[in-house]
Amino acid sequence: MSLDYSDSDRLTRRTFIGVIASFSVLSSLIPFNYLPSLFASETSDALKSKKQHEGNFKFFSPDQATVIEEVTSLIIPGDDSPGAREAGVVLEIDKIVAENQKLKNGYTKGIESLHQMAKQLGGKDSFLDLSKDEMMEILNMAYASKTLPRGGISNQYGSMLPGMLLINNLIRQTIQIFYTSEAGWKVVGYQGPPQWKGNPDYDKCGF
Repeated sequence: MSLDYSDSDRLTRRTFIGVIASFSVLSSLIPFNYLPSLFASETSDALKSKKQHEGNFKFFSPDQATVIEEVTSLIIPGDDSPGAREAGVVLEIDKIVAENQKLKNGYTKGIESLHQMAKQLGGKDSFLDLSKDEMMEILNMAYASKTLPRGGISNQYGSMLPGMLLINNLIRQTIQIFYTSEAGWKVVGYQGPPQWKGNPDYDKCGF
């Protein structure tokens, strides 16, 4: 998986996205300015005092892991059912990134860019100092950038481009990892692949 430099009775938002993602037509069916908002938690609490992630990571630093987990938890939040945070999506992304130098560079530059965007757009020292609403503004901006040609993206966003590319990559990775996990299966009501239960007992067939 690489960074792409081109581009019951109630259907919950997570179930809906899971069904759409399974047919690989997510971006073509949902308007770009609606997708991240569909995922977002309705809260504006800032994360300035948030404790850094202490997981056992192969590549991510605590700060990097915390940033990635915050973004993935906005993409698929947990409420009445598990989200990306509960499914440990950041741990799986870390394993993927650790094996690919291009991804290492892309994620490192992308996270640095997100911190810079927090300063430019929100006057904050870190992406983690932004409120959830401010983070969502950046996610919406990044998703909207997918409609621009490569040259247009570079011209319009400049130094923010690595952050834009990172977020769009995270949207894809988060959906793919979450909906192939047991937590994602439960959200969409999938019981998992059929399991072999052994050979039939032909002695009881009455032949």
